Amino acid sequence: MTDITTRDAFSISVVAGSMVGTMASFISIFATGLDDPDIMLSLRYGIVAGFSTASLLLIFALYRIREISSKGDSREERRNTETEYLRRILSPVEEQAQERGTTWSVKNMIRRDRGVLVVEIAELDPYLASSLAERLIQGREGLRKVKIRTGFSGASSTSKSDPGSRPAILQRLKIDAERVNWQVIQKSSSITLRPMGEAPSPRLWAIRFGIFVIPVTLVMSLAFRDLAGNGLEQQGIIFGSSCGIIISALAASFRDRTS
Repeated sequence: MTDITTRDAFSISVVAGSMVGTMASFISIFATGLDDPDIMLSLRYGIVAGFSTASLLLIFALYRIREISSKGDSREERRNTETEYLRRILSPVEEQAQERGTTWSVKNMIRRDRGVLVVEIAELDPYLASSLAERLIQGREGLRKVKIRTGFSGASSTSKSDPGSRPAILQRLKIDAERVNWQVIQKSSSITLRPMGEAPSPRLWAIRFGIFVIPVTLVMSLAFRDLAGNGLEQQGIIFGSSCGIIISALAASFRDRTS
């Protein structure tokens, strides 16, 4: 989990407030009809709804940041424990690297970047990279999100990067990553192992769905009603409502990826 700052809280609140305000304005416009809409009244509704949402979200976010900060010592302790655990399970790779004449140490090559564990493997050969991946799989129970920096692939590859390390580690991860509940996310210079997460319980799914379905379905049905035009309003409402229900169901299925 990455660190959330006060600046992030303000940014998220502004974005969420803008989205809710825009949605509220469109609901008002669609509800009154597009033939003679009261634009100024709809904008006032949107501003009030957006400002209220942004204020409530900001208050909650700042409260959570303060609560997390008050537990900073234990949080930092958990992070240090996880870092030391990763260094410990990868120490055999360091020993193997020394035997093969490669300079690679867990102290220098394992660090944290915005709360995420980062492992540098650019200097490892394919054999050592595969061994590192195997050790990560074996130690999965004590790890959450891990980023493996492999260096740039292809024509932009650096001189310190072994071109065979990335394919070797990917081959190993594709075999067992899903088994240990890890999702493999590939980028040009890194491989991120992210927990696939746990699906919400039926009760939690129902609560989320109940929160999302009314506003989303209302907006979609009114929007497609007016887009359908004269004579097809009923079909537009049915199609929009169906889309709203599907979107709400997908949003309610969000997985908890903290473990």
